[in-house]
Amino acid sequence: MHRLLLVLILGILFVGCGPKWAKKETMDALNEARAALQSAEATVTELEGEKAQMEQEKAQLEQEISNLNNEIQTIQNKIDTQCKKK
Repeated sequence: MHRLLLVLILGILFVGCGPKWAKKETMDALNEARAALQSAEATVTELEGEKAQMEQEKAQLEQEISNLNNEIQTIQNKIDTQCKKK
């Protein structure tokens, strides 16, 4: 009698406290979320690369602007010097 009661109690505990299996819908949603995460991470990596490239291009353009401003100043100085002679 005690053995039967013990087996019943252990059986109830095993069934009640045993592993819970996820539903197919839950697993599908989890897989979709993982796929979305991977896609988002790939997009972030791609955009970070584009950002770095654009920052480099910006620095080059700023340097070119600086060089052109220096050239303008040099030409302006030549104009001012030659116009004062006349």
